[in-house]
This record gives sequence, C-alpha cells and structure tokens, in this order.
Amino acid sequence: MDKTDYSVLIIFLFLYTFIIVCSQCPFINTVRFLVICLCLIPALRYGVPMAALFTILSDSILLFTPHEKIGVFCFCLVQLFYIFFFLNKKPPLSIFFFSLYFLIFPLFVLGAIYALLFFLHFYIAFSLWKQKKAKPFFELYLLGLFLFVCCDTLVAIGHFTAPQPLLIWMFYAPSQLLLAFTPKALPPLLKPLVPYP
Repeated sequence: MDKTDYSVLIIFLFLYTFIIVCSQCPFINTVRFLVICLCLIPALRYGVPMAALFTILSDSILLFTPHEKIGVFCFCLVQLFYIFFFLNKKPPLSIFFFSLYFLIFPLFVLGAIYALLFFLHFYIAFSLWKQKKAKPFFELYLLGLFLFVCCDTLVAIGHFTAPQPLLIWMFYAPSQLLLAFTPKALPPLLKPLVPYP
C-alpha cells in the first residue's frame, strides 16, 4: 500500500463515521454517494474499473432519482463485469444489448435476475479461492461479497417492512471498499494453452 491507498482509507473512515453518526442529516445521500465515488480510486488501481463505474451510476440513480428499476438493472451489469473479469474474458457488446430486455420485466423479476448474477459471481470467486488459485488476502474480497449479501438482504426485507438505510450502509460501504481493493488478489482464470502442432 502507498500514500494514495492510505489517503483513501483515512477519507473513507471519516465519511463512514459520518454516515453512521449523522444518518439523519439532510445531505446524507450526498455523503453516501461520495463514499462510493471514493472507491473508484482503488478500483482503478487494483479492481474492476467498469464494475466500479457502473456501481457509481447505479447508486446515483437509486440515491437521487425514483427510477429503482434502472438502478437495479445497472447493478446487474456490475455483476456481469465481475463475472467476465474472473473468467478472463472481455464482455461482448452483444450481451449488454441483450441485457436491455431485462428492463421489460417488473422490478421483482429484475431483482431475481440480479440475485442469480450475484450468486454466479460469488460462486466463481469462492470456487477459485477454494481451489487455492488466490493469494492469501483474497479472503477480504470474499468478506466484501458477504457484506454485500447482508446489505442486499436488508434491502429486500425493507421492501416488505420499513427500510433501514443506516443498517444497509453499515454493510454496503465497507463491502464496496473491499471489492475495490482486492480483486487482483485472485488472478483471472488463465486461458488454456494451445499445444504446438
């Protein structure tokens, strides 16, 4: 870690503390958004930049607009970027055009598609770690995914009861930081070697 990484961590701790302590302040959503934008810095250096950019887009939509469906759709794209990263493949443009059809479904179906993509992301990462194809600190990435699961569970429960934004962000903010810092701890799957004729 260098000075940039330590600076990101210090700013993150300050903003995270603010989110927890001042959860009722009128501009709390702006502070939450700043936390997610901050995670772009380590993502550009160690993570999956396109996933981080679409996370920023998703959160901007969910925090500042009433268009939940588009926000969840963008989170589906986030999961696709992570999946293709770990499979060491470039996402074909066609898959993103095809994914636009997801928008015709109601929100709960789109949420189920997101959950399936997230499960696939988690399964690939966990499988490669279990096969000992990861560096030791990849456990932090898995911890980030676990915190993300906790956050998404609270979001789902909030649709049927009273939403708990404070609890959601207690899990969500650190999950994004861990996901931004640690993907490179697990090298992408190697492409198969082609034997000489």
